[in-house]
Amino acid sequence: MPFTSPTKRRVPLVAYRPPPTVLPPNMGPMPNIGFDYANAQVPGQGVWMRELRLHGPQTNLRNATDLVFATAPQTAGLPRIVFRIMWPGYGHIEWCRTMQILAPNGAPITRIGLAIQIANNFANYFERTQYEQPTSADWMISPSCVQFKHLYLVSLVNTAEGVWQADVALDVVGA
Repeated sequence: MPFTSPTKRRVPLVAYRPPPTVLPPNMGPMPNIGFDYANAQVPGQGVWMRELRLHGPQTNLRNATDLVFATAPQTAGLPRIVFRIMWPGYGHIEWCRTMQILAPNGAPITRIGLAIQIANNFANYFERTQYEQPTSADWMISPSCVQFKHLYLVSLVNTAEGVWQADVALDVVGA
């Protein structure tokens, strides 16, 4: 889906690439998991991460109750995935977390549950990183530049075997 919003700018996805020696046998990448408002006129524009944090499960997300990892052979039976944030200019800040995709009772995670976990990770990452010195000021995270409140979650991308990263847009009107 093309990204067409005139008020947002796509953040370049800096994909994690593990050393070739650590890769297990490849089952192929999974398709992206998209996040849109239920009433979005144009799909693929994302959901405001701040709203995900403020309203949680009440966020009006399209296909919110879909069990996004339930049928994929790559994640079948896995209780968690690896989630990485690699923000442009902040390659020196390591953010690699495991994300639960199964509840303790074995129920798979829903699209809205996954979106909330991603938004929480970004909020924590931005809190930690806002006073760090970037290698480039283009996407600088700070109270006077890019802030968490400017972020939209567009999709979750399987960038390497078992590794997932968020495709994010930045609200340039609010920035």
